[in-house]
Amino acid sequence: MALLLYREGVIRSPISFMAIHSLIRGKLEAGEYEFKGWVFPWDAYLKIHRGQRKLYKITVPEGFDLYDIADLLEEYSICKREDFLKVANSPETAKRYGLRTYTMEGFLFPDTYYFSKNTHPLRVVDVMFKNFLRRTEHLRPKLEERGLTLEEWVIIASMVEKETAVPEERPIIASVILNRIKLGMPLQIDPTVIYALKRRGEWKGVLTRKHLQLDDPYNTYYHKGLPPSPICNPSLQSLEAVLNPAETNYLYFVSMGNGRHAFSSNYKDHLKNIATYRR
Repeated sequence: MALLLYREGVIRSPISFMAIHSLIRGKLEAGEYEFKGWVFPWDAYLKIHRGQRKLYKITVPEGFDLYDIADLLEEYSICKREDFLKVANSPETAKRYGLRTYTMEGFLFPDTYYFSKNTHPLRVVDVMFKNFLRRTEHLRPKLEERGLTLEEWVIIASMVEKETAVPEERPIIASVILNRIKLGMPLQIDPTVIYALKRRGEWKGVLTRKHLQLDDPYNTYYHKGLPPSPICNPSLQSLEAVLNPAETNYLYFVSMGNGRHAFSSNYKDHLKNIATYRR
């Protein structure tokens, strides 16, 4: 390592670095390090001994699911896609953090992170989950008041996140989902079907009527109730919307084609909206 640092112009002499190591006998951590020009051998030694590796800025957008995050991590060589998915989708990992789901989906908070290359996937999960706990600390006490478990809260928020990107619509979408749950109606959320297909490796970018008939626990057209886990990692806004939903009697909504939705409280009006906005 001393010779490598010397050849790269980090230190002026490998002998000093080797002398320090012979005295300290500390562990030198493998990894990628960044030095801005020439540095003293002692400074170089301490940086490597402490494992102060070069960090890469990774921004996880709101609404990304585990498969999106896995692609992002591999793109930056933080860890391999399959390694991350194996850890993040492991029931043992979810159990480790006290979750009653078999995956970490939904609990890896969308934010900006700094990781070094070849970071262990469990380290990535740990950092992102602890950020979720930190960022939602002020909201979680309200769960009991709403009669929701942590898992139910995040599952509903993930569906809200995927259904709209319009902030003022989120409490309304949340009210529709909660109203349908209360009445025992199937949720019929398209993004849950897309997530089912992504888990199966069958998502090709187009949702068809045939897909809505898929017998999969995530298909909320085929199965009543909530899906087994969140379908993405929701934003703080979507999480807040579930705890503070709009007071409506809406049971249906349809896309207006401009990013917004038309809402209705009965199926007849819903059919009219479909005819209007899908013409």
